[in-house]
Amino acid sequence: MEQTDQLPQKSVSYYFLRSKDVHIENGSAFITFFARLTKEITFSKEGEMQTEIQTMWVEIDEVKQEQASQKDKALPNCMRRYEILPSVFYSLWKLSKDCPRELFYVTPYHRKSTCEKFIN
Repeated sequence: MEQTDQLPQKSVSYYFLRSKDVHIENGSAFITFFARLTKEITFSKEGEMQTEIQTMWVEIDEVKQEQASQKDKALPNCMRRYEILPSVFYSLWKLSKDCPRELFYVTPYHRKSTCEKFIN
């Protein structure tokens, strides 16, 4: 049993993060995709609130911009973080086993989201 399972849990939050960024390397443009599913467990330890982040799945892919599909190019250059329900989290986790690259394009049903644009 993991140590986290033995700690008194206050709350568990579920997150899906995806990003796309374009960068130049040796004169060629590349698109980097990143997606991650995490659980954030907040608990009280010695009177202080602490958060443990458990990464359940992660995928990184990079393609030359000239070889990228229109679908790839159309995505905004930013990082999006979604707070999702446990049922949505586990559905995405299941999808990640069969079609991991599809998660780069998914906008899940979510409680709230944030978007951080990358500087070009």
